[in-house]
Amino acid sequence: MQLCFKADEEEAGGRYALSVATAGADDPGTSPHVHREHDDLFFVTEGTLAFDIAGETYEAPTGSFVAIPRGLSHRWWNPRSEPATFLNFHVPGYGFEAFVRQLAGLSAEGGATPAAMTELGARYDVYFDEAELSARYE
Repeated sequence: MQLCFKADEEEAGGRYALSVATAGADDPGTSPHVHREHDDLFFVTEGTLAFDIAGETYEAPTGSFVAIPRGLSHRWWNPRSEPATFLNFHVPGYGFEAFVRQLAGLSAEGGATPAAMTELGARYDVYFDEAELSARYE
């Protein structure tokens, strides 16, 4: 996945974080997680994403806007054989870009264990189910 932050914590004064991302063909996307203190918003600019939001599955083709209010378990993935590009807003920002950078660092060091991801996520309002992470990554 390619991800570029367009507005981070400092630029937006913490009010929001904005990124543009491209998920490759058949990208498995994120693990299920919950944000307790911020909303997660998506606008698909190219391709199709799929979402599981509170146990319901939706497809979001180009032009779709998906708003996930705080408190709902969710995940996204690319179900197609072509890339999907989307804007992702976190409102308020809650340090989302710091979470992504630190997670990338953990992954590069080989330290992105389910326990480490769960601990890191909780610092940035990204609450994973550690059992779900273990099933996916171990």
